[in-house]
Amino acid sequence: MVPGLLRHQVILQPLRSATANQAHLTEFINFDTVANCLFRWSVCHMLKALKSLHFRRLIRGVYTQRFKKFGRQPSGIYWTSKERQFSRFAIIIQQVASAAPQGTISIADIGCGYGAMVDYLQESAGCARFRYSGYDINPQLIRSCRANATIPAQQFQMGDCPAELVDFTVMSGTYNMAVTKDIDDWERYFLDCLERCWRYSRRGMVFNLLAADQSYISNGMLYHSDVNKIRRYCRAKFGATRVIRKSGLPSDATLVVMR
Repeated sequence: MVPGLLRHQVILQPLRSATANQAHLTEFINFDTVANCLFRWSVCHMLKALKSLHFRRLIRGVYTQRFKKFGRQPSGIYWTSKERQFSRFAIIIQQVASAAPQGTISIADIGCGYGAMVDYLQESAGCARFRYSGYDINPQLIRSCRANATIPAQQFQMGDCPAELVDFTVMSGTYNMAVTKDIDDWERYFLDCLERCWRYSRRGMVFNLLAADQSYISNGMLYHSDVNKIRRYCRAKFGATRVIRKSGLPSDATLVVMR
C-alpha cells in the first residue's frame, strides 16, 4: 500500500458522503417555495418599516402644531400640569435609583419633549449622579432643548432610541398620544420602539403608560394599554418586569424591565 493512502481514503469518504447527501437533499427542497417565503418576508418588513416612518411623520406633525400653540410648557406636549408631569418623572427616577443605588447612572430619555426631565433632575435632591441624554423625533423640540439647555446642548439628539449604550432607557408619556385608531398597528409600533431601546439598555428600561383592563385608543387619540399584556410581552422578550401603580395616579402604570 502507498504510504498515506489509507489516510486520504478516510478523509475523502466523508466528503463523498456529504456531496451525496446534498444532492439527495435538493430532491426535497422546493426552491420556488423558499424564494416565495423570502419575498413575502421582505415585503412584510418593508411595509412595516414604511408604516413606522408614516407614524413618525404624523407624530412630528401633531407635536409641532401643539408646541407652536402652547410653547415650552407642559401643555405644549400634552401634559396637563407640571405637577403631574414631575410626579411621573419621580416614579421613574426612584425606580432607576433603587435599581442602581451607587455610582453614576446614565439614562436616555426617549421622547424628551422640551427637556423637562432635566429640570426635574436639577430640582431634585440626590439626582446629581444621573448622566442624562435626551432624544426626540421632533426637530423643533430638539432645537428648543438645545436653545434652552442647562446641560451641554449635544446631549439632546434626534432619534427614537439611544445612540449609544446607557444604563437605563426611560420614557414618560412617550407612547400615550396615538396617531391611528388601529390598536394593533399602534401597539406594534410601540413594541418595536421598545425593542430598539432595549438593544442600547445595559441594565434596563423604565416607562409609563395609561392603564386599562383592555387596550384601546380614546376619541382624543390617547392610547390606553392592557398592562398585563404588555408585562407578559416584556417578560418574554426582554427580562424580569414589574408594574408599579400609585394611588395618586390611578390611570397610570410604570413598567420596570431589568436584565
